[in-house]
Amino acid sequence: MIPKNHQYWMRKAIEQAKLGGTPFGAVIVNKEQQSVEAYNTTKQDGPVAHAEINAIQQLKCLDFTDSKSLTLFSTVEPCPMCMSAAVWAGIGKVVYGASIADASLFGSQINISCEEVAQKSWYSIALVPGVEREKCLELFDK
Repeated sequence: MIPKNHQYWMRKAIEQAKLGGTPFGAVIVNKEQQSVEAYNTTKQDGPVAHAEINAIQQLKCLDFTDSKSLTLFSTVEPCPMCMSAAVWAGIGKVVYGASIADASLFGSQINISCEEVAQKSWYSIALVPGVEREKCLELFDK
């Protein structure tokens, strides 16, 4: 099996955002390249139903023995709530497109970076910003 790259998985997250009709989509991938996908459902399910939270709630559908081997792909840098949920889930890598600073140009954001949350964690979390950033920013124009 040929490993899929960050751009491939980010495009999957972008597809999820489009399905949900918001700029926010997320995918979580295991070592075997199995994934769970989600989009933002806050209008239907309340304020904590962000794409990342909705994806994390599906982790039971993935095979993994060490959650640090999981990668979360998000169209927008995870907010403090979502990044904290990723920490509590034990996710080892977070890849995102648009930044919180980018998103704040289109609406209200809590200005705490996912890096700040990750630094407070009890384990090391790899962060990969800016993957398919321009395509993720285009989601805000819809």
